[in-house]
Amino acid sequence: MAQSKKRKFYIRYLPIYGCISTGLIYSAIGIIAILSYLQIKEGGADEGSLLAFMYDYLAGKIFVWIVLLGTVSYIAWRIYEAINDPYNYGGSWKGILRRWGIGLSSIADVLIAYSAVMVIFGVSQIQEDGQPTQEREMVGSMLQKNWGDVAIITLGVVIALTAIVQFHYGVTRGYKERLNIAQFGKDTKKLIHSLAWVGYLARGIIIGIIGFFFIKAGFLEDAGDVVNTDKAFNFLGDHVNHLSFILVAIGTICYGIFMFFLGVTYDHDNKDNPAEK
Repeated sequence: MAQSKKRKFYIRYLPIYGCISTGLIYSAIGIIAILSYLQIKEGGADEGSLLAFMYDYLAGKIFVWIVLLGTVSYIAWRIYEAINDPYNYGGSWKGILRRWGIGLSSIADVLIAYSAVMVIFGVSQIQEDGQPTQEREMVGSMLQKNWGDVAIITLGVVIALTAIVQFHYGVTRGYKERLNIAQFGKDTKKLIHSLAWVGYLARGIIIGIIGFFFIKAGFLEDAGDVVNTDKAFNFLGDHVNHLSFILVAIGTICYGIFMFFLGVTYDHDNKDNPAEK
């Protein structure tokens, strides 16, 4: 029994590490996007590009390892959540669907962890300037298959649906069951919820743009249409307006800061004053 409690104690650290590493990477992406807009840095506001850029420096190598360990921790926690159901979603079809959704939501973390591993071992085609070379090569390879265009369109639809989930999560405060901020004052709570709302909106916009261009690439059978986070920012600046670029970049930083708050206040079972969240 004592060993079981000790094991559960260590498991509870996994989402903390995961949220903090996510906070690091998206705060940095938002800052790089702004630096790119100010022409201080040439591109690179993308998860993989950020890791490749950071790995050129000693402190950056430490950063990449922190991100890798954090994302692996978060993936492990998501799997634990889906199997052990700490939030009591239940065994109904709705509960099972939510638990599967939890597991599938770790796909973004898997991709970040994959990019980190590729950067560490130096076997990737990730460009530091944000060019989506690796993504376009993957899509180009898929398009050579008979089912390639359908697979890419399906992937784009899944990404677009993920963007809708991000919007919904921010608007409905779906993150609350994992957030224990009852001990904070009213103004601090408002700040945290505002960071979450702006952050999830910004992430939803970027993910939605990526999904749209995957769908377009599938229909037109052109891998050159695929974009990553960096090129999604560029789309905003080039085809919407510069203000939208800046606002989404700031929103991405807000998302990163919110993830720090989520990490240090993580509620593992939604039992800590849920009514006061």
